[in-house]
Amino acid sequence: MAQYSQWPKVELASNDILTIKDPSGNIIELFPCYGYYFPRSSIEKQRYPDPRENIPDIIKMKTRQDDVFLTAYPKTGTHWLAEIIYMLLNKRLEYNTEYVKVSAMLPLQTPEMVDKLSSPRILNSHLLFSSLPRDILTQKNKVVFVNRNPKDVAVSLYHFCRHTINYEGSWNDFLQLFMSERGMVYSGPWHKYMMDWDNVIKDNSKLDVLVVNYEDLKMNPLKEIERLAQYLDVNNSTDFYSQVSDRCRFNQLKDDYKNRNDPFREVVFRKGDVGDWKNWFTVAQNEEFDKHLTEKLTNSSWTFKYSVKE
Repeated sequence: MAQYSQWPKVELASNDILTIKDPSGNIIELFPCYGYYFPRSSIEKQRYPDPRENIPDIIKMKTRQDDVFLTAYPKTGTHWLAEIIYMLLNKRLEYNTEYVKVSAMLPLQTPEMVDKLSSPRILNSHLLFSSLPRDILTQKNKVVFVNRNPKDVAVSLYHFCRHTINYEGSWNDFLQLFMSERGMVYSGPWHKYMMDWDNVIKDNSKLDVLVVNYEDLKMNPLKEIERLAQYLDVNNSTDFYSQVSDRCRFNQLKDDYKNRNDPFREVVFRKGDVGDWKNWFTVAQNEEFDKHLTEKLTNSSWTFKYSVKE
């Protein structure tokens, strides 16, 4: 894996660490901060700026009027959306070679770092809305939120964690962690994250959010790209949108990322399928997970698609 930026050393006390143990005894050590769960190893290897200082700075940072925020739970498709949005905003069929996605990611970067990026910026994050810039409401920034069915998210995040934090537990071990209340790497429990964003979208009439469903983008990319363009107030031809769709097909992006200087380039794109969860969930696990969703998403607005016809 490529190297991260080397930030100043962060001193962590033992009581700063949240230790999570899966059913088989495998341990994940996390550093919780403002609802985000940093892997302890990543903090100690200086991969991130000190979040105790950085996240408050992010909350206070000034945005630009043409900033677009791309938000989602991890492993939901933000690398894919980032490329599509980049082409739409810049009106050219070229991948984003100006900066890698992680260079514009909060809280992996500081406000000072992202301030060096040229406009229009696509600022992406897995943070809760409460930890994003308050200026989003003042500037009325566009916010694209990506929704993906949680069964595929869980499978994708399992493989991601095996590579990024060397998680050694089984799929069942990980699934139990995914459904737990204590925390999960990066964005905490999936159900809490989704309920928080659901309430934010409902309660903030001044917040301009477009929800993009991963499965809809897979099933009908041209329609969803046209919807994105309309939301972003950029006009182009149907032929251009069709070419954006072709350029941003999963396998093409996967091949292109192999040559990028992105620390996640080897693990960002795995399969990109809808329904891969069926290869991992047993009948009993699926029933348990469905019960979990029913209990945790009470009065939620979210709907999910677990299979599509492409």
